[in-house]
Amino acid sequence: MIYELKGNGFWLDEACDKLLEYLKSIGTENKTIVCAAGMTPSAPIHFGILREVAITAFIVDELIQRRKKARLVYYWDDYDHFCKVPYYTTREAVEEHIGKTLREVPDFNGCYNSYGEHYMHEFEKCVHKCGFFPNYNYQSRMYKYGLYADRIRGALDKRKEIFDIVSRSSGMSDEEAAQKRDSYYPLEIYCDVCGKDFTVTTEWNRESDTVSYTCKKCGHSGSYIIGKDFRGKLAWKVNWATRWSVDGVSFESSGENQLTDTGSYSVSSRVATEIFGGHIPFSLLYRFIGMPGIAKVSRAQGEKTLATRLVGVLEPCIVRWLLVKNPPNKPFSVDIEEGIFRIYHEWDLFVDKVESGQCSELDRRIYDISMSGVEFCKFRIPFRTLIIALGLCEGNKKLAAERLRIMTGFKGSAVELLTAAHTRINAASYWLYECGHVENQLSLRSSFNEEAWNSFSDSCKNAVLQLCDNLNSFTNEEDAKKILYDIASSSGTDKELFRALYLLCLGKERGPKLATLLCLTQKEKLMTLLKGDYK
Repeated sequence: MIYELKGNGFWLDEACDKLLEYLKSIGTENKTIVCAAGMTPSAPIHFGILREVAITAFIVDELIQRRKKARLVYYWDDYDHFCKVPYYTTREAVEEHIGKTLREVPDFNGCYNSYGEHYMHEFEKCVHKCGFFPNYNYQSRMYKYGLYADRIRGALDKRKEIFDIVSRSSGMSDEEAAQKRDSYYPLEIYCDVCGKDFTVTTEWNRESDTVSYTCKKCGHSGSYIIGKDFRGKLAWKVNWATRWSVDGVSFESSGENQLTDTGSYSVSSRVATEIFGGHIPFSLLYRFIGMPGIAKVSRAQGEKTLATRLVGVLEPCIVRWLLVKNPPNKPFSVDIEEGIFRIYHEWDLFVDKVESGQCSELDRRIYDISMSGVEFCKFRIPFRTLIIALGLCEGNKKLAAERLRIMTGFKGSAVELLTAAHTRINAASYWLYECGHVENQLSLRSSFNEEAWNSFSDSCKNAVLQLCDNLNSFTNEEDAKKILYDIASSSGTDKELFRALYLLCLGKERGPKLATLLCLTQKEKLMTLLKGDYK
């Protein structure tokens, strides 16, 4: 059953209500509700995939809140073949591995035992950090240990009926279908010699439980015993139906491209019911996550859309918040480049509203879901301020925490501040140094800017010296802002003073908020930059 949200209240309530109605209609409402998601670890995994995991995990949590037995399963199709060349290399460099199982291709980064394992483990770390803990089903193990053997035999016995189902959705002409029907086998077999799936299945012998093949790559002809040494898998749409029937999957969320009349879900549903005699899962339609200028993130965009990057630069609670507050049937965009400051600002405003009690019941619920089971910043500091502090301290988190402690008036030591705010400080450091934003790092001048000083008016120079006399009065940003503007106003220098301070401190005419900059810079350093040897 395909379902698209109608907007009747909070999406999570609507989805669970309709799911339970469907399960009651097919008589399975009292069984454990298996909610599934999954993908092929064929390339570095982008953050759009997190939406599917999150939707399914939120559904499971809500069902459990309703005292239902529910389980989250994540299928790793690590027995698929390697065909998608990652963005950081070329086809020529990996040609020898194309066609092998993802479990048998080496990790080109040298971190894990295989290419598939690398991206599975990296994504699993992201998923766990966000508070989602699925039961993982590795398809390579299911096939290796013969756990799908009966379904493989059933599919081979009814291969022509499966062909009829598949061909109807493929746009194949009747003449073409008639030519291919007898030679169709719903299998992808890996050659026992070269290990690749450039094979053609030639025969299925039910009595000997043997399937034979010929490899178009190396020319080898061989056979496997299904229940003993079979090296291959069911074709995707048959494999999907197999998972549903073997595990009793009740719920999956699916992208709009899969839920078309001729899409994977439609074909697999017919295989599940007509071939395997099972039920089809309730499938909730979700739409894509984009980024500025791109409606749908994908592996083609490379590093900027990686799941590891999203989870690296955003606190886990914020990732959950973005995924739960946006209904699955509505596309939305995430900008973790320059837009990251806005995301943190909006989250902080949201938290302030909840903590002050000035929020709706739904906002409180979204907040509780966002915070559930994850680490969060217990002493919130504006993200932009953290970027400034880390830059001025050249990435030294402990030194930055000491400066922030003084500026914010934190009641505790720098170590205690670092502990309370570590999720956000770590995210800021990751955004600044791991994501290529070092240009946002502020660098103070190493010496007094005499050339700039000589260009200032006398009134501006006097205003700078007056500011120096008041540096020890800077206890927080508000104090600094008031003193700064009082001096600018009384001296009549205004913009000239602000420009002068940027030139003296940074060597350029613009920068971050002056109050923030002045509070976070060491007082002795400030004296040197603002006065030099001036008497």
